[in-house]
Amino acid sequence: MTKRILWVGNAAYPLATIARVSTTVIVANRPAAVMRFLKVAGSIVLAALGLLAIANASGSLGSSSSYGNDGSSGSGWIIAVATLLVVAYFVADTLPVLVQPRLHALTVDTAGPPTALLAWPTAESAFELQAAITQAIENPQIEFQQFVSSVVVDLRRYHFGDSVNIYGGQGNTGVSK
Repeated sequence: MTKRILWVGNAAYPLATIARVSTTVIVANRPAAVMRFLKVAGSIVLAALGLLAIANASGSLGSSSSYGNDGSSGSGWIIAVATLLVVAYFVADTLPVLVQPRLHALTVDTAGPPTALLAWPTAESAFELQAAITQAIENPQIEFQQFVSSVVVDLRRYHFGDSVNIYGGQGNTGVSK
């Protein structure tokens, strides 16, 4: 049994198959989250304004006999529901992205397709593991066995790596000019 293995959760990466280790910073994709929020909030506001215009045009909000003394509680409900929807979307979808910390990641690329991505809130752990792996690869006589517990990070909320334009191919979502 070899003692030259990097364990990431239940996955074993033999040092002989590691082609590259690199560190990078993963940053939450805050601009995309804000743009998504503005689009949803704008849609909700436009829908609320449309409902208010329809209700006012039909005269259902102006009748003081069915809505109390001032006749504004019907429009108040539409505004309250729209506000509640905007706040709920912000709290559920946008706020978690805005409060995501920067993560310091170590990527371990192998000679084949598998890649491991390990992330920590501080840079020291990533740099220490990168140095240990590099040292073990450079010195094959050294026994190396490192265990890293598995941590789940939702990368859809982060911007990771370079942004590239892809032209052609199938299934690519690049930008064409």
